[in-house]
Amino acid sequence: MRNRHISNNVRLVLDVLDYSDLITEDSFILFLDFYKAFDTVEHQFLFHSLERLGFGDFFCKAIKTLYANGNSSIKLKYGTSPRFELKRGIRQGCPISPYLFSLITQLLANSLNNSPVQAGKEIIISQLADDTTLFLKDANQIPISINVIQSFSKASGLYLNINKCELIVVKDCVTPSYYGIPVKEELTYLGITITKDQKSRGLQNFNPLIKKKQKKLNQWLQRDLSLKGRVLITKAEGISRLTYGALSLYLDSKISKDIDQMLFNFLWRNRTHYIRKTVVMNTHENGGLNFLDFTTLNNTFKINWIKQFLRRPTSIWNVIPHHVFSSFGGLNFMLFCNYNIDKVPVKLSAFHRQVFLSWSLIYKHNFSPHRYYIWNNRDILYKNTSLFLEYWFRNNILLVSQLVNAEGLLLSYKELLSLYKVPVTPKDFAIVLDAIPSGVAMLFRNVSRPDPQSLPSIDPVDSSVGKICFSFDPFNNRAIRTLFQQDVVYLMSCLIGMDLLIISVGKKFGCCHTHTYLLTKLRKFPLKLFINIILPTTI
Repeated sequence: MRNRHISNNVRLVLDVLDYSDLITEDSFILFLDFYKAFDTVEHQFLFHSLERLGFGDFFCKAIKTLYANGNSSIKLKYGTSPRFELKRGIRQGCPISPYLFSLITQLLANSLNNSPVQAGKEIIISQLADDTTLFLKDANQIPISINVIQSFSKASGLYLNINKCELIVVKDCVTPSYYGIPVKEELTYLGITITKDQKSRGLQNFNPLIKKKQKKLNQWLQRDLSLKGRVLITKAEGISRLTYGALSLYLDSKISKDIDQMLFNFLWRNRTHYIRKTVVMNTHENGGLNFLDFTTLNNTFKINWIKQFLRRPTSIWNVIPHHVFSSFGGLNFMLFCNYNIDKVPVKLSAFHRQVFLSWSLIYKHNFSPHRYYIWNNRDILYKNTSLFLEYWFRNNILLVSQLVNAEGLLLSYKELLSLYKVPVTPKDFAIVLDAIPSGVAMLFRNVSRPDPQSLPSIDPVDSSVGKICFSFDPFNNRAIRTLFQQDVVYLMSCLIGMDLLIISVGKKFGCCHTHTYLLTKLRKFPLKLFINIILPTTI
């Protein structure tokens, strides 16, 4: 679905749990499970729904034709049963089936939204295919939701499997169940293990996958594969199965290192690594194997999360991070700040901390008096925490250069009040001005105060890095990975300073034409010859 991704649903649940301190009520997350969801929808209900939703007569007749005279039989031990007419079930595999089922789930959502919820409290619904999640403000909404769904089931045939429904309490809870639905501390949602503990969440999701992938790679080691073949296997069998969790989860450095170590060990058949990984990650033309490391890939996913957030910052999927980011100026402003994520005045979730850390690896904060912000600045601290005053920010007091007078000195309290006409308290004035280091203030002696109407843009899309990261080019991920690797990947030391002719011939022979040989041993020979004989082994 356009502008949607499965990770949106996962992140919404995790954001509610990670920022539970922002929620005042004893809220619940109810995960619904339906019996054979696609197979139980009544055909007559489907046809009536299409008509009530305003689909044209031609379209409704076309759908009825697709489902007319459908029949089936049951395979028995000896032969089959007599054929019987099918009156329920949406046919899986048909291109139009997902859209028809989405119409049914939309009607379910409408029934819940129109239900008589107590005290005017709204039920928030998150849906993806047959997975439905309800965000409830208190326990009183649980029986109301169940009754509405059961009434809908009688009409549609989409029956609730109450034994497989699960609850997570956003706050702490000692009650084992509510209305027959168990309260869980840990459950699986859309393939992701959901738990409140952010540190153990990554381990529970990735450790089983790492062990499974290790066994799979060990099986591939029994085959006589070339270096390029093993690189391809690391992408197809290793990385491809691990990317799903990285889209919506925080990965600590140990998990990333373990994954990279597993992949590099497979590349060298669990033997000595003859070439540094920073060389192997390079392109074929530069003497590498175009190896894809998981650490860089994880950082790329976090940048992509920023891109999706900037496209729709106020959507339901981003409502919680948008509220959190607004407490220090918003995501757009934060991306330009010279921040230290450990000193930000807001407690961020581990996932969002990693998002900002990934951005800081590719966006270089070179000092400029014209873009040296007061807020979220690692150098301007109060009680070891970065500053942010919302009413100063709202009145466009953003830069240190705005706090300097014509003589190059920091403004006095009276000068600030007369210049900006903002009701600043003496306490806030003292906090901000005293937090500016004297060395920083000296750098602004000969800097003119900027015009408030000509302040620099805080749209990250306009930055040089943003033009690469936030474009919609089909090869955007490759360009983002290049930004992360430009300070890491380098040529082999034996290539540096050599004659250009020898380099060009050697690289072309040893690195780019290994695929022209049929046998694996012969394909590996040119690269080994280039590394060990033509060039000195000083890698």
